[in-house]
Amino acid sequence: MHRLFHEFAHRYDLHTPPGHYQHDHAFVIKEALRVSPVNCRLLDVGCGTGVFLESAISAGIDGHGIDASSEMIEVSRRRLGEDRARVQRMQDISDKSDYDVVCALSWTIHYCESEAQLQDILNRGRRALRSGGLILLQVANDVCMTGAVKIDRELGPSGEPDDTYFVHRFLPQNDPNHRVIAEYVYTSVALSELLYEQHELGFASPSLIADAVRKSGFGNVCIMKSESIAPFVLGIAP
Repeated sequence: MHRLFHEFAHRYDLHTPPGHYQHDHAFVIKEALRVSPVNCRLLDVGCGTGVFLESAISAGIDGHGIDASSEMIEVSRRRLGEDRARVQRMQDISDKSDYDVVCALSWTIHYCESEAQLQDILNRGRRALRSGGLILLQVANDVCMTGAVKIDRELGPSGEPDDTYFVHRFLPQNDPNHRVIAEYVYTSVALSELLYEQHELGFASPSLIADAVRKSGFGNVCIMKSESIAPFVLGIAP
């Protein structure tokens, strides 16, 4: 249970504003509409507060989301309405041929706990797709991680300048499973809040994830760069 996604879910858009990932979101929307230009149905795995879904729906996509955090889903439903997002772990996806696109952004896929679980999640994603559908995963790359400390400075809840800070660094563990320790600090002066916690991310390697996608039966698997530090792995369902 990560407090950042639960206890502090209602602050997520404060330290990670919606505009932060607009280029990545635009890329996903473009790829989704390329695969299914009309009546595209999309599942956002780890939808968080619904920021990407809001953009996707505005672009004409029939977007739906799941997230393991009920607190995140509560925020998402306030943004999108009750019928767009539900509480569900990616390990429990049971949809069958329901979507044209399944996506998992912001390193969601790296919260799986074992290689077997990673493979099972990808298999579930494949079964959820219609023939010719697209899986699109935004993934971490430990080779590019230096352990440098990064600081994001944001406005406060009432627009106070430089009130909210999000400090983070990523520490590769240099093991066969490409584990990374992510350290996060969130603080808001106006709200007198401060949070520090560590997240363990597994399989932080685009090539490793791409191989796992291939093992799940996807064709035309490729790795594409993004404007952020996280590339995308794409695969087409048979």
